[in-house]
Amino acid sequence: MKRLVALMAVAILLSTFALPAFANHMGGHPKPKVTQITLYPFPECTNAFQCNARFFMGDEITFTGILVDSSDRGVPKAKVNIYRFLPTELKLLVSTVTERDGTFEVKWKAQFFDKKSAGETFKQQINEIFIVYAQFDGDSNYAASRSGKQVFTVTIKDMFTFVATDKKLYRQGGSALVFVGFVEAKVREAGFTLGDFIDPDSIRATYDNEPVQLIKKKTGSYVFTTPPLTVEHHQLIINAEKAGHNNRVGFVTVQVSGFFGK
Repeated sequence: MKRLVALMAVAILLSTFALPAFANHMGGHPKPKVTQITLYPFPECTNAFQCNARFFMGDEITFTGILVDSSDRGVPKAKVNIYRFLPTELKLLVSTVTERDGTFEVKWKAQFFDKKSAGETFKQQINEIFIVYAQFDGDSNYAASRSGKQVFTVTIKDMFTFVATDKKLYRQGGSALVFVGFVEAKVREAGFTLGDFIDPDSIRATYDNEPVQLIKKKTGSYVFTTPPLTVEHHQLIINAEKAGHNNRVGFVTVQVSGFFGK
């Protein structure tokens, strides 16, 4: 009988100090659910493991993916960040929020971060490699997760400057008509392809080291008429710039001869 009474006393004590069934080590809050975030490959990907897609500066890149819990149910209204991985830091490219089914889609305009310094006139910036991933930082209901990495390259376009005269040789006292054209080009590993005529953002033209103005005829097409020519060589140099493009300086030499037959 005494043993039975002792056991009943212990049971009463345990029931008095027992924790509620819903309490746990987090102080009464449920443990966040495990999540998994996936960043889908771009349609332009050439490699199933890393992607290795190539974009041109100014192109609109679309990041898509999905955030799910351990039961493969989509996590809605969750903030997703797209980061660029660098050896010394992380750069936030863009953010978005998941849909009701856990999917997300966000656009980013391709640009360079490693821009050339002012004064580096002859430095041609060709491309920049991006290693990116999607990340969910987690909240009170869901644990954080990070996607696998995608690798792509952003390549700059070129603006070719074509300069030509209407003749090969000119008479003293006459004038030369110079044609100037600006054409967009996309340089690839296999070569480059020429596109449409484009207008530069700025044009610096000098004739015999003196600034001159070009006359626009239509998009990307300009002309310049020289002053009366003297018997020597004259040179027109064109240095134009357009955002998102490398520029190749254009020039032409106007040759003049005083020995023209009648």
